[in-house]
Amino acid sequence: MITSEEGFRRNLAAEAEIRQLRNTVTSMREQLEAVKFSEQQKIQLAIATANEDAAQLRNTISSMREQMEAMRAAEQQKTQQAIAGAAEEIAQLKAMTQILRSEIERQKAKHEDAVQEIQAASRNELKQLQLTIVELRARLEREHGDGR
Repeated sequence: MITSEEGFRRNLAAEAEIRQLRNTVTSMREQLEAVKFSEQQKIQLAIATANEDAAQLRNTISSMREQMEAMRAAEQQKTQQAIAGAAEEIAQLKAMTQILRSEIERQKAKHEDAVQEIQAASRNELKQLQLTIVELRARLEREHGDGR
């Protein structure tokens, strides 16, 4: 049989064991909460780092997009300037061509006028020579008579 003292000791031992188990559970719970808190901090830090990286990448992409748009605009401007320059040069060449055509036509008309004047002068001279020949023949015939 168990004496009351032995029962009391057993009760004390059981209470001590229960207290020790409670302290162990409390300690383990505190350790678990500390580990959980540490893991949450690591996760939050990882999320914050990922968000920073994502923001940096978005900024980099935005900057590169702006640079690309600026380059595209500069190329379009260069192309438009080249087209405008070419159009201006074409207009100048057309104007020069027209001036040269007009000059050629003027020179051609002047040349034709000069040829006509020379031809008219030649015809006049030929007529004068023919008249001179007729007159000289008539003189010769008068002076020499009908020298047959």
